[in-house]
Amino acid sequence: MAKYQVVFLAFLAAWGIASPLRAQDREGTARIKIDPGQPQQLIQGFGLNYTGPYFRNDQKAMFDMLIDDLGATMFRVVPYLVYSNWEETNDNDDPKVMNWEYYNDRYSTPIFEATWNGLRYLNSRGIRPMIALMGPVPAWMMDDKAPPPQHKVCQEKVLPSLQGHLNPAMYDEFAEEVVSMVEYARNQAHVDFEYFSPFNETDCYPPEGPRIDPEEAPKVLDAVARRLKKEGLGDIRLAVADNAVITNDYTDPILKDEELMKQVGVFSFHTYGEESVGPQVARVRASKHPQVPVWLTEYGDLNDEDKTFDNQWKHFSLAANRRALTALNQGASALFFFDAFDDYEECARRLCYYGLFCSSSHIYSPKKSYYATRQLYHFVRPGWRRIAATSEAAGLTLSAFQGSAADALVIVGVKEGGPAHFRIELPPTAPAPTNWELYETTRELDCQKIMTVPVREGAAEIDLPREAVFTLIGRSNKAE
Repeated sequence: MAKYQVVFLAFLAAWGIASPLRAQDREGTARIKIDPGQPQQLIQGFGLNYTGPYFRNDQKAMFDMLIDDLGATMFRVVPYLVYSNWEETNDNDDPKVMNWEYYNDRYSTPIFEATWNGLRYLNSRGIRPMIALMGPVPAWMMDDKAPPPQHKVCQEKVLPSLQGHLNPAMYDEFAEEVVSMVEYARNQAHVDFEYFSPFNETDCYPPEGPRIDPEEAPKVLDAVARRLKKEGLGDIRLAVADNAVITNDYTDPILKDEELMKQVGVFSFHTYGEESVGPQVARVRASKHPQVPVWLTEYGDLNDEDKTFDNQWKHFSLAANRRALTALNQGASALFFFDAFDDYEECARRLCYYGLFCSSSHIYSPKKSYYATRQLYHFVRPGWRRIAATSEAAGLTLSAFQGSAADALVIVGVKEGGPAHFRIELPPTAPAPTNWELYETTRELDCQKIMTVPVREGAAEIDLPREAVFTLIGRSNKAE
């Protein structure tokens, strides 16, 4: 790990990320400096998670709002509740031959049909969703022979018989199961998609995924990649490895497998805490495959049972969006908030309240976190590029972006205390907007336009409340 700390520090400097912020005189003016001359990663999009079987036609208005108003362009969809065990009995005794009489029956059940219906609706809206598996595999694919884990896991004292370890002798059977589902989705359900995540949080077993250790992951993925190619699905890209503990190194073993890397489309990670994607991005950038993007496929907050407004504001609005900007500042190209709407989580065995929408008798309403998330998702579009942004202000996390036009600029920030008055500066040689439009989500406001601030002599000055998620949109006399 020590060598990655050195690489990570060098990575921070190269990617225009500010070092930990120093305290500033609260009575004075704090500076926000953005520099389009330091371009960083391309933004591929922003999206949401949801559990596919919960889709109903009366949710279409909610999904339309998530797409048209929030700005979501990507969805990560779990097709079978939060389990990967639909092949409860082996389809046959030969993992090389799919028993389509068996699989056609499984994939035409109401659980899967609701998923296909929702995915096709997303297709009709121009979105190619990611299909992502979660949860344990069938019991007949498991064993209890794995040694104690050498990496960090969510629950350290789970008995071997309860860990749900994927038996190495069953890798081909697992590949047959999951690829049969992908093949049905593509050829029978007529879903258009590009990315597939074959397992989830295998370091958070047993509820979130089967136990698959870092050194085992490439072998499992090799089996899946081989089967995809055998079935004529080689164009589907793998999203790997969706680990729960973001510091675990599943990345290097996968990067070292040259044949597997031909099928890998993205490295994907989760975080609900303060650690983020930076060390993983550094691993990828230092490898033979630096072009592979890194996505944060789950983020948000886990304190969902506290349904007070203060928790919704502090954790799901401020903290969650701080995590989003931190991941972008450390090199993530896409983000997926967890979750789109409140639902019953099978792994938790209870109603969960992670969503941007709440439901009352199937009437869906946006929460405060929806508007806080809109401050980023609505104003920064796919194809934009992150650019360097720095500030010495305490309590401020910010990112800046540039569109296709040189003067198309957006700044998104999360303010948690610190100074109130800010001066926004660009380098003298950079194309500057003529004014900045300020939007804020606060305890009282929901992504509301506050004012238009003129740029004078290359700078603009604004006041911000003590706590806010805010967006500054650069406008010029020629609109983008």
